[in-house]
Amino acid sequence: MEQGRRAIRVGRFALDELNRLVRDYDIDCDWEARGRYHVAVTRRVAERTLRTYVDSLEGWNEPYEWLDRNALQDRLGTEYYEAGVYTPGTYLMNPAALVRGLADSLPLQVKVFESSPVIEAELDGASPYVRTSQGSIRARKVILTVNAFSQSFGVFREKQVPMLLFASLTPVLSDAQLARMGTDATWGVTPAHGAAGSTLRLTRDRRLMIRQGFEYSPKLRTTDARRAQARAMNLELLRRRFPQLDAIDLEHFWMGWLAVSHNHAPAFGQVGRNAYAASCCNGSGIVRHTAAGMLIADLALGQKNPLIDDFLVQGTASRIPPRPLRDIGVGLSLAWNVWHGRAER
Repeated sequence: MEQGRRAIRVGRFALDELNRLVRDYDIDCDWEARGRYHVAVTRRVAERTLRTYVDSLEGWNEPYEWLDRNALQDRLGTEYYEAGVYTPGTYLMNPAALVRGLADSLPLQVKVFESSPVIEAELDGASPYVRTSQGSIRARKVILTVNAFSQSFGVFREKQVPMLLFASLTPVLSDAQLARMGTDATWGVTPAHGAAGSTLRLTRDRRLMIRQGFEYSPKLRTTDARRAQARAMNLELLRRRFPQLDAIDLEHFWMGWLAVSHNHAPAFGQVGRNAYAASCCNGSGIVRHTAAGMLIADLALGQKNPLIDDFLVQGTASRIPPRPLRDIGVGLSLAWNVWHGRAER
């Protein structure tokens, strides 16, 4: 319970900073304090996972609502879920617009180099540098924040597992389709079963988004066939949840990588004489890595910040076996979790 309280303190620190930045720089990213629905498809997961979550919320004295199938249908427009827990503290946003707005709002002494892939990096020496095809930069200190791709720099290679996720977005819903939805104008849903379930959004511009598909990706690559399979699954699961929308289609599909650790702790700290890194968001990137970015900067500058201890309350990412043992273990573990939670798809 105390670990949870400290994690909440870090999360609110990051949310307060994002709130300030969005407000002060007028970042147009659909930023809304709308809360979150954490849902289960089956009664078994509702009773086991959601009830455990509620016990934690009560222990932390955090507000929540328990919602049954009918209440969820009224609010979200789907009767697919057995139960859900609504918590009011979560913000919804367009993450791409948030990133663009933050980049546009950087102070004048900061330069952003886009479309400049790094082809060489030296992080161990006294004067670390990175090189691109257009030139190189040498610095007194370097902070690496590329999450799963840090393994390409030789950093945290034996401490994090790269995972590939897939997502899709529908066309704008018509007035007739929107009338068949629930009472909430926008909402966000996360699955109680993280490996098998789906994340859903109804966005401010009247689109449905689904994120489903969670697979081990040690080479940070995939194929066209796998993308097509994931897109088809996104569409099937979206239609399963909203059959009243007359065979809705998809307009956009994309994918992305994140990193998880065996002990669900972040990869964070000094990785060279004058190099630091923050990685391994464990699926909670926006809030946790907003905090990680501010805290790794404090660490690199030698500034004492008590929130660093809160951020590292679970320690840092533990070591994992090398490949190919890692491939076998992760593959079997993920396959078991997905199969065991197949009814939550």
